[in-house]
Amino acid sequence: MFNAGPYDIVQSTPSMLQGDQPACNKHINLQEEASGLLEVEYLSTAVPVEVGGEWPVHGVLYGPCKRPLVCLPTQLRNNSPCVKVFYLLDTGANVCELGPTAFSALGAGAVPPRATLATVNGVHCHVNLCAQDGNHPDIPVLGADFLTMMSAVLTVDYKLSTVSLAHS
Repeated sequence: MFNAGPYDIVQSTPSMLQGDQPACNKHINLQEEASGLLEVEYLSTAVPVEVGGEWPVHGVLYGPCKRPLVCLPTQLRNNSPCVKVFYLLDTGANVCELGPTAFSALGAGAVPPRATLATVNGVHCHVNLCAQDGNHPDIPVLGADFLTMMSAVLTVDYKLSTVSLAHS
């Protein structure tokens, strides 16, 4: 797992696809596997949330290294679609990131070349495009900028494989 990036999400290999280890670095896995865990359809239509958001947010520990994953309603502009985006919580990531699939579902005509403003769970924040040459080119990340701005409190229960994100 060394050099696999901050998420310990590794590239799929044929043995992983045959069941040796979950391959959770692809959008298709969020659509299928994580949708089942969170009991929400990935990138499905969401109701826009009032400013300030709805707290707490509950999620699951996902992937081989049990990374916190939550579903948050996200919108690029007031007139764009609001969709349910699954975010990996990464306290080591400076900024929030979205992949091309999420940008498309959010109604972006083209993927923004630099940070753009989004509303995530009723909170205005900047989002960047995921590094397209990295090991998670289409996995949304909720970074430290959002968590700090919200004075978030993250509670992780490894026994139940659940997470809770609260606003203090």
